[in-house]
Amino acid sequence: MTPSMRSPVRIAIVAGTVLALAIPLAALAASRGSDARVSQLASPSFTRDVAPIIADKCAGCHQTGGIAPFALATARQISARAPLIAAAVQSRLMPPWPPGPRSPAYVGQADRTLSAPQRATILAWAKAGGKIDGPARRAEATRPPEVRDGETLLDLRMPSAYKPSAPRGVTDDYRCFLLDPKQSADTSVTSARIEPGQPKVVHHVILFRISPTRVAAARELDSASSGPGWSCFGGIGLPAGDGPIVDSLNDANWVAAWAPGWGGNRLPEGTGVSLPAESQIVMQVHYNLLNSRSPDRSRTLLTVTPASAGLTPLRTVLMPGPVELACAKGERGRLCNRNEALVELGRKYGSGAAFAPAGLLILCRGSATNPKPSATSTCDRRISSPTTIYIAAGHMHLLGASIRLELNPGTPRARVLLDIPRWDFHWQNAYALAKPVRAEPGDVVRVTCRHDVHKRMHGEHGVPRTPRYVLWGEGTTDEMCLGLLQVTRD
Repeated sequence: MTPSMRSPVRIAIVAGTVLALAIPLAALAASRGSDARVSQLASPSFTRDVAPIIADKCAGCHQTGGIAPFALATARQISARAPLIAAAVQSRLMPPWPPGPRSPAYVGQADRTLSAPQRATILAWAKAGGKIDGPARRAEATRPPEVRDGETLLDLRMPSAYKPSAPRGVTDDYRCFLLDPKQSADTSVTSARIEPGQPKVVHHVILFRISPTRVAAARELDSASSGPGWSCFGGIGLPAGDGPIVDSLNDANWVAAWAPGWGGNRLPEGTGVSLPAESQIVMQVHYNLLNSRSPDRSRTLLTVTPASAGLTPLRTVLMPGPVELACAKGERGRLCNRNEALVELGRKYGSGAAFAPAGLLILCRGSATNPKPSATSTCDRRISSPTTIYIAAGHMHLLGASIRLELNPGTPRARVLLDIPRWDFHWQNAYALAKPVRAEPGDVVRVTCRHDVHKRMHGEHGVPRTPRYVLWGEGTTDEMCLGLLQVTRD
């Protein structure tokens, strides 16, 4: 999940267009809604008016070593990019807020977006030449997690730094590390923060909870592998349980996850992820080697509270959909053949990876015979017990175009849980619903993904141009269609 971590190329395209055509920022500012006030504003003070906005809304990503392509830490850095900043703000590409207008309201939405006065301030300042009259405001250092009464803070780190590697021709490395929270009694995780040690090489991080009975098997995998951790494409490398696969999808043993733009938060009030006594955590890190092979030592900070607090267990529901993307018209190559693409998946990630596309077709379409390629993928999941939906998220890779999660689509009771009409792999998040949604037995949740193979032809976001039939796969240059819900059940 969660990459090649670069801020959207579209920002540079927008800015380049603005500069190349010499479009006055005044005209940009007057082109929409409240931004028309820009021409009437006196030039704002950089230090007093603009710098606080940049520090609060931009500098968290635009910092040295961050996921954005350049830093906005000093007054000179900010002033030099005033036209770029204005173009990105005007086009509403920055700060990134992927959910579209069909999405419901989410917790913290105002903290991630610019208000109309803030947008007007930035545009007025840029129109006046982006002048500086003092220093920038330093972005606040990452605050320690809030630890409430009765909670304990756990700081869990990889045992040592790991330098990712992969066979020749493979650009992804999945590595699992065993973390021991050393909890002798049942607890519940109430918040999680995951901090990748090397954001430019870490594609995603998932924390899996494993029971005490599985710890010995994890230790064996660890000791049998050279270096810290063990290779774990497609999971954590431990044998699956005996129940139906749908059961594991309806209650995945996830504790928390990290992807670009999303590092975990405090869980909804009254809920927590169960962490039974003596259980441990497997940190699965997906390294994308397109950017770097720098050593990484990621960590997670968890707050836990005793089980006696009586929190309602929060569960993660995974909703994968099949990915069947044929080569575009005019593309030619050996890997445009689906069977050849399956063989390539198995070569890169192991034989199990080649069976995933068929499993998803059976799960979502009822049959794996004669698969038909399509740019759009859907999969429905029927609710089996009373459920409250608190959090929604989606995940695709570089060819993703849009994703939507819906409850009871096509009926009078239809509800959109999340709609991202313009997917960007580099800005992912989990969105807590401002008003949790109740679902009853028999209700249907649907994930719908749309992909665009032309992104490959245009070389967008570093997508390899090699023509091939794209299937569900673990690598950054493969594809996924995945909806995620965090829910409680009665």
